[in-house]
Amino acid sequence: MSGSAVRLIRVGGDAPAELLDLSPVLTEAVAVSVGQGTAPPTVVIRRQRPYALLGPRDLRLPRLDAGIAVLQAAGLPVFERISGGSAVILDEGCLSFGVAWPCHDFTLIQRNFQQLTEGVRRGLKHLGLDARFGEAPGSFCPGPFDLVVDGRKVAGVAQAMRGGFALVSGMVLVSQDPVPVTDLLNRFYAAAGGAPNLVPDGVAPLTRLLGRDLHVAEVEDALVRGFADVYTLSPASLTVEERQRAAVLLQTRRIG
Repeated sequence: MSGSAVRLIRVGGDAPAELLDLSPVLTEAVAVSVGQGTAPPTVVIRRQRPYALLGPRDLRLPRLDAGIAVLQAAGLPVFERISGGSAVILDEGCLSFGVAWPCHDFTLIQRNFQQLTEGVRRGLKHLGLDARFGEAPGSFCPGPFDLVVDGRKVAGVAQAMRGGFALVSGMVLVSQDPVPVTDLLNRFYAAAGGAPNLVPDGVAPLTRLLGRDLHVAEVEDALVRGFADVYTLSPASLTVEERQRAAVLLQTRRIG
């Protein structure tokens, strides 16, 4: 994979409103093209307006509607995530990423996590942080391939494999305050009939670890540098077909 020619799609702060509206499903729309062979392997680095993502286990909670109402009352539209994992909240204090690669071998899950996050880990290194795989106990949506620094989660990472593609995606916590986010997720789980036992201590935004103000644009540039260390990047825009697919997926994935 190293040195491969890869398409780069950025949704930055100057993105048109319609693109920010589609942000929750952009990486999936792109991954379908990659799986179909109509687009090359693609890295997506994107910002978003606030929304909540729920995972498969969340959707089986006994009082899910009541939980969704808690998130909606906080002003968050709610979407179903394509990958595994559990509930997360994305907002302007996060930077999202996704890497879509052709893949038909379901035994390559671990390899995909390791190789397709290399650009993120190098990007964080450019900011002065040595991020490693690990699970931070008590953090929201914990997983063994999250990225942690000194035992605290700085990026959530998940994977989906289907339709001829592997999609490894996640969010880097730039300045998001884990205290109100964790409180809201605990209230979601309490209302939905889950276990409201998340704690904020296992999560740390980059601003806290670096001890300075950090704009999302700086992290965006660092991730681009990190992926450029690994791939030959070719900046591009979404195709017309991908925009249309994303518009359909936005309705399909929305659950509240």
